[in-house]
Amino acid sequence: MLVVDLDPQGNATMGSGVDKRALPLSVYDVLLESATVAEARQRNEKTGYDVLGANRELAGAEVELVELERRDKRLKTALLAVDADYDFVLIDCPPSLSLLTLNGLCAAHGVVVPMQCEYFALEGLSDWSIRSSRCMPT
Repeated sequence: MLVVDLDPQGNATMGSGVDKRALPLSVYDVLLESATVAEARQRNEKTGYDVLGANRELAGAEVELVELERRDKRLKTALLAVDADYDFVLIDCPPSLSLLTLNGLCAAHGVVVPMQCEYFALEGLSDWSIRSSRCMPT
C-alpha cells in the first residue's frame, strides 16, 4: 500500500511514522516533476507501507501549478509509473477545493468524504462534486 499525503500540514506523513521535516523528496517534487514517486516514497518498516510524504513546502505547489500544463492530472500521471507496485493507494487530500485536492480526485478510482451532517457541510459537498466532475473522461 502507498499513502499519498496531499495536505501541506503533513499529518498523514507524521501519522505514518515519517518525519515530514526530514523528507529529502516529497509529493511536492513529484507534482512539479522534479522527482518520481519511486524516488520520493519512503518505506516505513513498522507500518509496512510506503508514504509519499508532504510538508509545508507543498503549500507553494498551489501557486506553481497554476501556470503548468496538465496541472490537475500530474499526480495521476506520476502514480501510473508505480501502479504495479501497489494493491491500494490511499490519497489524503486537504480540506479545501484546491489544485492539490483536484489532483487527488483525478488520480482516484473512488472517494470517501468524511464530513459532519450539517447544512453548510452538505452545501460544500455539492460544490465539491461539481468541481470534481472535471476529472471524468468525456
